[in-house]
Order: sequence, then structure tokens, then C-alpha cells
Amino acid sequence: MKVFDQRTIRIGFVGVIATVLVVGAASSTWAQVNRRDVPIVTQPQQRFNSGQDIQPIFEGWTRNEDGSYQFLFGYLNRNYAERPEVPVGENNFFSPGDPDRGQPTYFYPRTNRYQFEVTVPSDFPTDSELIWEVTRQGSTQRAYGFLQADWEIDVNTITSNGRTQFGRGVEELYGNTAPLVTVEASHPSVGVGQPVTLTVRMTDDALPTALPERDDDAQPRRRRDPTLVPPDDAPDIPDNIPQYSKPYPKRNHMSVLWVVHRGPADAEFEPAGYQGWEDGMPGDGWTSGTFETAVSFDEPGTYTLRAFASDAMLTSRANVTITVTE
Repeated sequence: MKVFDQRTIRIGFVGVIATVLVVGAASSTWAQVNRRDVPIVTQPQQRFNSGQDIQPIFEGWTRNEDGSYQFLFGYLNRNYAERPEVPVGENNFFSPGDPDRGQPTYFYPRTNRYQFEVTVPSDFPTDSELIWEVTRQGSTQRAYGFLQADWEIDVNTITSNGRTQFGRGVEELYGNTAPLVTVEASHPSVGVGQPVTLTVRMTDDALPTALPERDDDAQPRRRRDPTLVPPDDAPDIPDNIPQYSKPYPKRNHMSVLWVVHRGPADAEFEPAGYQGWEDGMPGDGWTSGTFETAVSFDEPGTYTLRAFASDAMLTSRANVTITVTE
């Protein structure tokens, strides 16, 4: 019989279906449940634009060449639209030790995996935990990072969960090197509404190789049609909660995505989403590309912008800080 570590059970998503049953003398009736009367995490079957909490996620750990370890973290923002800010402090911190480990303070909707890493020393005790705690809407959620053997991950795990493996072979998967990235901003301080040019310089090896382009007219991947199909005259089901579309890297090109990692509000990036570098400049088996993106802000504050630079399989990250004044 397999024995599970108690900490393993605490890590991951919490899903509890809350059912309220009012029992009368002669019959039973379902009670109307107001979401304000039920803990946020007990509403897994409902979708909300706003008002929900943040669930930190411990993704796993990897070992560095010097013997230290990388703890990888992401998060689930349970909102489908709202992008809350939770500054580093009593509502967003790590423990024990330094409460600021480079975690995000601006949270995009839904699941965002492998957002940052925390380096822990080679002598980090195997029975210790590094805890990321986030409190929002009165709900406190935690992720527990620790060196349990089952939570060691590698490039195969990361690319599979990040949907960037695309069925490439083992040789490419383990022979590939993550891109080398530098970033800069044309102005470190600007006023509200004034554009700033963000520049990413990216160098990468010749891997991964290109995949065949997809045929938009090809048959869908679904192996069979769904069996439960509403009749043509069925009324539309009202749904005022839009499905959030998460951006993904380009399949065959180097590409860069800019996001707000820390800041009081969102920023407007042009172009938005992953910006692809179609050709590049080959040299000794390596490829280089320069990406320029315009960004502007509607609210003053200090912003840490993060570039996710992808070679179509592996991703590197780099930050730039901009101060926005009235």
C-alpha cells in the first residue's frame, strides 16, 4: 500500500461541492445559497467574473548544477475577468525567511503555470517547507514547496504542462537549450498615456526544429462527435461569464510575450499576445532576434513588466521596471 506524505495532500487545488439541504418535518427542499455565505473554494461548479480568491501553486522542484534547488511556482486566479493586485506584504508573502521571493503581485485570470522560481540552498532540509501565502476576499490560500522526491520535475514535465512539447522527440527535448534574453525600456519613467518601447534581444540554439504547419481546413482532432447534443429548438443557455483565452507561444518561431508581473493595473501592449520572430539571423547554429513592443499605462505607479521568451519549446524570463507618473 502506498503511503502518501501529508503535505502532498495539501498541495494543489481545493475542490469541495457545497450542498445545503433544509430538512422539514414532511419533506426536503434545496435552499438558495448566496455565494457570500459560502467559502470561495466551495464553489467549484460556478464561474465568476470577479470577487474570487487566488490559489498559489507549487509546480515542483529541479536540481541546479551547484547542488542548490529551484522551486517552481504558478497560480490559479479563480476569476474569469478580474485581474487583482495583491502587493507583497501581509496578504502576499513567503515564509520562513524573506517574504519577497519575486512572486507576482498582479494576477491574470485562470491558471498560470511556471510563473517564477525560488532558489533554495543545497542544504535545504528535506522535512522543511517554503510556503507562499496569498489572501484575498478574506480567503487565505497556500502553496507548500518542499523536496519530496515525487515532486522532482524536468523539462518533459514543464513542456507537457505548458503545452509546448508538441510531440517532438526525446533528443530535441533534452538537447534543447533555453533562450538567452536581455530586455530594456526606452524610458524608465513616463507619464500616464505616454508610450514606451520595450526591446527584447533573444539568442537561441537551432532547436527545436520546425514542425509541419497546421492545415486550418483539416478535420478536427476530436475522435468522435459528442453524444449529448441539444436539439435545434433548445433555448440558449445564458452565460455572461466569458471564457478567458490564454496566449501560447508560436509553434515554429521564437516569440515573446509581455505581461505585468507587478503593478497597480494592467498595461496596453502593442502587439498583444506572443509576438513571433519569423526568420532570425543564423550564425554558427544559433539564431538571434530582436523584438520591439510598445506599452502604455492608464494608471500611475511602479510596474515590473516581465518578458516570456520562447523558442517554441523552452521559455526564459526577464524583467524591466518602469515608473509611471500622473
